[in-house]
Amino acid sequence: MTFPRARLVLAATFLAGSVSLLAQIPHSPAASTSMVVSATKTPEDAVDIAAPVSVVSGDELRRRGAKTVADALQDVAGLDTGSGSDNGNRLANIGIWGLKEFDALLVTVDGVPAGGPFNPSLAQISVEDIDRIEIVKGPQGTLYGVAAFAGMIQVFTRHPRGSGGALTLGGGSFSDKHGNLSYVAANGEQTIHLFGTMGRGKGWQDGTDASSDRLSLGFSQRTKEGSVDVTIGVVRDTNYFGSPLPVEGGQPVAGFEIDRNYAIRGGRLDHRVYSLASTVSQPLSATVRVENTLGLTRDEQISVRSFIASAEAAGATATGTALTPLETTVFNDARVVADLSAGGRHRFVTGIAYTAGKTKLEGTSFGFSLLTGSRPLVPTLEQVPVGDHRSAADSRTFWGFYVNDEWTPFHALTLTLGTRYDRTSESLDATIAAVGAPTPGVASDSRTDGKWSGGASALVRIVDRPKAAVLDALNLYVSLKSNFKPAAPNILEAESARILEPERARSGELGLKTRWAHGTLSFDVTFFHMNFENLVVSTVGPNGRPLLTNAGEERFQGAEAQLVWALPNLEGWSLAAGYAHHDATYVNFSFLTPDGELRVVDGKRLELVPRDLWNARLSYAPKTGLGIWGAVRHQGIRPLTRRNTFYTDSFYEWDAGASWEFSWGRVSLVGRNLRDDRHYTSNSEIGDSQFYVAPPRRFLGELTLKF
Repeated sequence: MTFPRARLVLAATFLAGSVSLLAQIPHSPAASTSMVVSATKTPEDAVDIAAPVSVVSGDELRRRGAKTVADALQDVAGLDTGSGSDNGNRLANIGIWGLKEFDALLVTVDGVPAGGPFNPSLAQISVEDIDRIEIVKGPQGTLYGVAAFAGMIQVFTRHPRGSGGALTLGGGSFSDKHGNLSYVAANGEQTIHLFGTMGRGKGWQDGTDASSDRLSLGFSQRTKEGSVDVTIGVVRDTNYFGSPLPVEGGQPVAGFEIDRNYAIRGGRLDHRVYSLASTVSQPLSATVRVENTLGLTRDEQISVRSFIASAEAAGATATGTALTPLETTVFNDARVVADLSAGGRHRFVTGIAYTAGKTKLEGTSFGFSLLTGSRPLVPTLEQVPVGDHRSAADSRTFWGFYVNDEWTPFHALTLTLGTRYDRTSESLDATIAAVGAPTPGVASDSRTDGKWSGGASALVRIVDRPKAAVLDALNLYVSLKSNFKPAAPNILEAESARILEPERARSGELGLKTRWAHGTLSFDVTFFHMNFENLVVSTVGPNGRPLLTNAGEERFQGAEAQLVWALPNLEGWSLAAGYAHHDATYVNFSFLTPDGELRVVDGKRLELVPRDLWNARLSYAPKTGLGIWGAVRHQGIRPLTRRNTFYTDSFYEWDAGASWEFSWGRVSLVGRNLRDDRHYTSNSEIGDSQFYVAPPRRFLGELTLKF
């Protein structure tokens, strides 16, 4: 499938030619749909936004027993969210439009980036306390800067206004035990929100126990004039590391089994996070208000991981690192939002954003031999010799100034134009002292870039009849965007200090949004085309260790469609379905193998990206009594190698659950991956030709008491 820019130009011409006809359409409110703020930084009906937007309700997540970010997002059309990544087998490497670069997405919690200017830190997100999640696909750098490179996922936590609380206790497969407590004390316009959660589990791989404890305390002040929200939080998250599965010739390497763990015994990924976040909104007049979002985070980590280097007969060799990173980040976004009248209605947003982060680490590298098979014999960290002592420090600072104007000259047409200038600077220093070497290796690099991002869009309201018996709204939009960001460092595996070239994305979108039957049915479709320059990928260096490099140019194009139907004659019933066609290919990329052979993969598909994927979910959620739901997801065959010489089979994944709503709480039972399909979910960015596997069939039960 091709979707060249010429078609976007033709679409824009069509929109411009239609304006004179559409100007006669009378003004009327848009069909009732969900209000979102992510795409424009102001509350707006999703049907009136010139971008693909999806919203996931926190109430629905709790009813379905979602415990991870992957659980929360897995039924959004076009998203690839299989569990498992180099950051732990509970954390997903989220894919949008076929792009699964871990740092290509901005992930925020109440407006503050989770992970700062480095990589998204999904371990910081408490799924149990979510009010809603907003997903916006495509570059969003005009308003959100270099981190929102291919899309954004905004998590908003609950800020209830009435007093009361809830206690949830649950358990399930793999010795899962968890609970959370939420309590709100309200006094007029002031509320205090206390939330805590605890979880323990053994994991589906050997030696992958996990524990998580969270506590947050929030204060909210609401008045007619403005609002203040302040939240302090503490997270203690430990996940013992589970190895990806080595694959050769399209099959698991002999001696390796899916459920066995071949990582160093005691391998772990720990986060001790201390955070402060605040959002202030204050009007200056009836049409102008100022807002500020501040976030401070300290993340104390332990990272002990290993990956297979080679395998033969019943044995293998592996390499790894044992590090103690300390990451501190500061984020602030100050903006002015104005609603103005000049030749129509303008919604004007301008602001200055600052993000700074620093990571320091010390530790060692190691190598070892192990016995594979159904009962692997793997040493502990204390039993393996130290290969080198290493330390590194990376500092990143981002300054951004942005201006965005959403102009509605008449109700049928909204034009949006925005631009942003980002100045980014980074310094990276590393020292590696190999055991027995006479002198340590010292390397450093630094880079400063100042570049523009921008975008323009047009949205035409072809039909706008919110009280119509059939078609309420039909909106057509087209947008063009350009976004840049510095390449993310991976100093956890760095062999030398080298800052890669900045990445840039240029995209075009053409979409249609419809609302039917008094807003009970929505159907949206989007066509997209994005060129991506300097994608950071991992290759194998001459010494057999992973090496990060820029991958020339890639192209991501395709189409996505999403339908949501609240069945009007069957109260409580709803149907959601989505389909996506993703064509993700290398345009210009070649690399050297460890043997020095040149590999050219121009025109080849990106690894583990399906061409076709779809999902559907049917649910019945009454206010009281029995509720049920079932969901299915499908992905087609996917290439396992950059040369597309081997493919993995297509798969189906089924989930289902039931709950009973009482006046005093809820009882629920959820089953996931009921077909027990053990498909590959993501590839390791560090281990060569190594893939993470879907967890097996599992069940979860919960009891929630309200008070």
